[in-house]
Amino acid sequence: MRGERQLKIRFFMSLTLISICSVLVLATALFFWFREKTIDNVNQVNESVLLNTETVFAKYMEMVQNYTMDFYRNPNINTVMQSGDSSWSDQLYSALSQMRGTLTVNAFLENAYIMGQDGPVLMFENNPLSVSAKEELFERVKDSEIKQSPYVWTATMNSGAKETLMTTFFNDRAFGSSEYNGAIAMTINLRKLQENVFRSSDDGGTRYAVLDAEGLLLMQNGPPGTTFDQDMLRPIVNGERKVGTLIWKSGNGSKKLITYRKAQQGELWFLSETSYKDSIRDISNALKLMIGLCLALIAAASAVAAFVSHRMYKPIGHLFGNIRNLSGDFAHGGGFEEANRELERIAGRFGELKRENEDSALLRWLTSPYRSGEHLPSALPPLKDSSGNAAFGVAVLQVDRSGAENGMNDEEWMEKIKRLPKLTEELFGDMAACRGFFPHPESAVLIVSETTAGSFGDYGLSRERWEQLESRIRPWPGITCAIGISSLSTDSDQLKQLYDEASSCLQYMKFQNQATVIYTDDTIHLNGSPIPDPTLEAVLQVVRNQELELIPKAIERLLSAAGSYRAEQATIALSRLASELNKIGDASLTDGIERHSDFLEHYQRIWRIASYEELRGWLEQLCLNACAKLKELNTVQTRNVASEAMAYIRKHYGDQTLSLNGLADMLAISPPYLSRLISEATGSSFPDFVNFIRLEHARTLLMTELELDIREIAEKSGYGSSTYFTTLFKKRYGVTPSKWRLNHILQQNG
Repeated sequence: MRGERQLKIRFFMSLTLISICSVLVLATALFFWFREKTIDNVNQVNESVLLNTETVFAKYMEMVQNYTMDFYRNPNINTVMQSGDSSWSDQLYSALSQMRGTLTVNAFLENAYIMGQDGPVLMFENNPLSVSAKEELFERVKDSEIKQSPYVWTATMNSGAKETLMTTFFNDRAFGSSEYNGAIAMTINLRKLQENVFRSSDDGGTRYAVLDAEGLLLMQNGPPGTTFDQDMLRPIVNGERKVGTLIWKSGNGSKKLITYRKAQQGELWFLSETSYKDSIRDISNALKLMIGLCLALIAAASAVAAFVSHRMYKPIGHLFGNIRNLSGDFAHGGGFEEANRELERIAGRFGELKRENEDSALLRWLTSPYRSGEHLPSALPPLKDSSGNAAFGVAVLQVDRSGAENGMNDEEWMEKIKRLPKLTEELFGDMAACRGFFPHPESAVLIVSETTAGSFGDYGLSRERWEQLESRIRPWPGITCAIGISSLSTDSDQLKQLYDEASSCLQYMKFQNQATVIYTDDTIHLNGSPIPDPTLEAVLQVVRNQELELIPKAIERLLSAAGSYRAEQATIALSRLASELNKIGDASLTDGIERHSDFLEHYQRIWRIASYEELRGWLEQLCLNACAKLKELNTVQTRNVASEAMAYIRKHYGDQTLSLNGLADMLAISPPYLSRLISEATGSSFPDFVNFIRLEHARTLLMTELELDIREIAEKSGYGSSTYFTTLFKKRYGVTPSKWRLNHILQQNG
């Protein structure tokens, strides 16, 4: 009875203590969670304000950039820029008045400069720069590309004072090799722009600021004269994180919650500073509630512990009996300590069984610890000497036995596969030893090591042995085999890395006809850049021309080209081709939005394909399907007046005289009737459809014909006025043609 009472008391005290500790841990976790949640809420508000500030600032920069672009595109200003002749004319006066009016309306725009070939030709200066500053501005704008606009610099004013300015400019230099033909530059007074971006008073105790890449304070809200701790700003602008939060303790001991983010464009930082006390002001109110809740939970836990300790005695007695039956050594009078030790021994036995099972897995096999009596991991064959300089490599074999004879069952097949290490040793002779692992019946991992350091000798000799191994497997009935070979190493810790190299080699099999053995050393030199669009366009052109007999050769040439690129780039290119083939023949308008929803599906499918024949057959079938869709569409078009008109528009979009009346006369129908047919077929009016075709063509030229300027692209797309073309382009796509081209260039350069 005394022992039973002591056991119950121990259970009660243990459960009560565990419950109290659990409640306290839970309460502590809730407290810190609530504190972090409160800080996160403040931080999210600050991040939202910073993002909004960045958006407002970007809008101002875009507005100024659009001003500079519009002035640059003005034919009268452009003439002055090209020739340097600023002779008076009504047209030039109107253009310059527009420029002066822009500076007047936007107070933060101080100066505007028309740059010629050798220097500024005309200028409007509310706050004049010194002569040397103007020369510096001209040289920088002349040597810069348009993607470098805007930029921040410290200029010397005519009065001799130093002023931090932001300058936007526009020229036609999309690349460093582009020719300079003049430019428009406009300087922005950041102190004046700050009044538009920020409020002058404190925003609820939070201060906001804009920094340059060196941590220089450009703009801020709050009273004039306030500043930020430079020791805090430097780690932010010099760090690797573009978005983050930190708690900074200033020199007077007060803590600040700092939220910062780097602008998506330009080398600017947006920052907020909030008092740490304001961030956690709700904690004190929640603390009292948590204390009361903890006391109530502790009381409830004690009551539950008393009930559970009373009810658990009999089950625990049965548990002790089970432990005794399992071990056979557990004494009848053993207590908790003895039971605990016995459970540890039982757990150790189960752990040993688990480790033995894990040792049979591939990863365990590759990374297993040293065994007694061996100087290398168990995955490596033993060496005849202990120099430790012997090289080894990993081979991954993928065997497809879908065509094998049905007379061989899985057990017989595995016996055949497990003889591969011995076969490999026979081929390598005395210069190598081999061990193998067989994850499943259709794959094998072989590790081949020099028996003595340097026994592999010539690297080409070991390659010859792998070719012989493949030739030995090839005659097996109904079998196809692919082998990936890693590089050589003397570091046993690189076994897993070598296995990954060999596995990656198998991805290249699908791009190379009749290739059965791929070496890592051959893949590292492959082209890692994207496959050029003309390589894919060759296949698309064959499909568009309905040249079915040329499709197999076109696919073979494409795969031959893809074989010289890295597997990832080749897979991306073929996925893009598959997406384009699926879109061919689609007569519906997409409003300029390209569909990429099937790209990932194609990428995953190509990545899973294992053989060249399967990949080629799949691509050929996609081409044939696209040809069938085109043929069906062409058949419908021959019977449909609207489709005939649409085809004519697609072919003659570059004709600036293209009109509804002229097309209606050619088709021998009335203009209103033709307009209705086109509207029903496309959902757009005749002018909108023509503009859609022209703008799509212009967008292609912006990507592919980088040497053409906007005026030439407008003419090739059927527009007589580059200004009208720019207006329509921006209305449809949200940005000007120049900016669209720049964004495309930046995305390509990545």
